[in-house]
Amino acid sequence: MLYFGFRLAAWVVSGLPHQASQALAVLVADIWYAANPALRRNLDRNLALLPGLGTRKGRRAQLARKAVRNFARAVADFLYLPRVNSSNLDRFVALEEFEGIKQSLGRRPAIFLTAHLGSWEMAAAAAGLLGIDLHVIVWDHPDRRIANLFRAIREAKGVKMMSVRNAARSMPAVLETSSVGLAGDRDFTGQGTTVRLFGAETRVPSGYAALAASRGIPVIPVFCLRLEDGRYHLMVEHAVTPTGTGNREEYIVRECLTIFEKHIEKYPEQWYRFRSLAEERLHEGESPDRRVA
Repeated sequence: MLYFGFRLAAWVVSGLPHQASQALAVLVADIWYAANPALRRNLDRNLALLPGLGTRKGRRAQLARKAVRNFARAVADFLYLPRVNSSNLDRFVALEEFEGIKQSLGRRPAIFLTAHLGSWEMAAAAAGLLGIDLHVIVWDHPDRRIANLFRAIREAKGVKMMSVRNAARSMPAVLETSSVGLAGDRDFTGQGTTVRLFGAETRVPSGYAALAASRGIPVIPVFCLRLEDGRYHLMVEHAVTPTGTGNREEYIVRECLTIFEKHIEKYPEQWYRFRSLAEERLHEGESPDRRVA
């Protein structure tokens, strides 16, 4: 049923003008938000972790509704990608930062790290359409039909992908010649490392940091966010490189999470963490594996 829902949504969205598809997405989001008390509760719990929002329940409710709306709009944009091409891309994405990355990557590969903030799918599509040499690590939906649908949309925009299941084997070889992009704020394999995000214990990938530390590959946090002009803009942070004599892998992970927190605090209405961070924490005594995830 979910697969046919996505197929129908893709057909409807791709057949509408962009503004109409966005309006429809907001309507669906409002229905989803109103009908899902668990969603509202989880968003409230996560937003309460942010500085200054712990005692502001009304403000958290406003941000939660906006986050659901923005997520629905981002999904609609993803389903609208069949109508996006290199000639109209600048209507949807500001291209200056992407062009800068394309020029800088002529020197050596990098690891681009993002969070579930803004539209990582639009960032990948823009990179693909602009011919940026980047492989994106993706989580495949358990329903193979949905996974194939999503992959087809991405591949049509020139996105090069590797599955999160195969990343541990594939990523070292890919980084010999190409850059890699992945989300670094949530572990989908159960093999990441335990950290604190806004004080709540959660698990995140860490294998990328081990590769970066051992090979001297820069880790660059990036976030593709919708700003006031209605387009997505790529925010590029300074490269994170280990310093000192401590654990270099832990340093990279910690520094990247600090950067994540800064951007989430600034754009909480584009933070799409719909499960409670507190409920995702590891059971005491578990020992996480530190392979690439």
